[in-house]
Amino acid sequence: MLPALPTNYMPNMIAGLLACVGIVVGSLGPWATFLNFSKAGIDGDGMLTMILGVIAAIALFSILSRGGKAKFGDRWVAPALGAITLVIAIVDAANLSNQETTVLRSTIGPSIGWGLWVVLLCGAALCVTSFTVARAVAKRS
Repeated sequence: MLPALPTNYMPNMIAGLLACVGIVVGSLGPWATFLNFSKAGIDGDGMLTMILGVIAAIALFSILSRGGKAKFGDRWVAPALGAITLVIAIVDAANLSNQETTVLRSTIGPSIGWGLWVVLLCGAALCVTSFTVARAVAKRS
């Protein structure tokens, strides 16, 4: 008989799946805004983060469908993809923050759009929640 999963398994699984949805939605949203113009995430690295979010969701769903048992080390897929997504979002946010210029003694430049903020926050949430799920699944497998 398998030991019962810790009580934090299902809430973290649900939060991890919601973080994957947030990554996909944020990847479709604007990542950079300047005056009235914006640039969608899928025009750049957002396509990659969207694919990573979908793959992480598939990995979490496969663990959930097996009743919390991992196969072939798939419990570490979602935390790794969450970390990669977080790094991509941090690099893109830093690049946007550094693109400023001075015009008529005032500094102007693009600002970070809501889509990049969502990807950044959901990537961090996916790292934490899926790591907790991976640890719980490791105890059970």
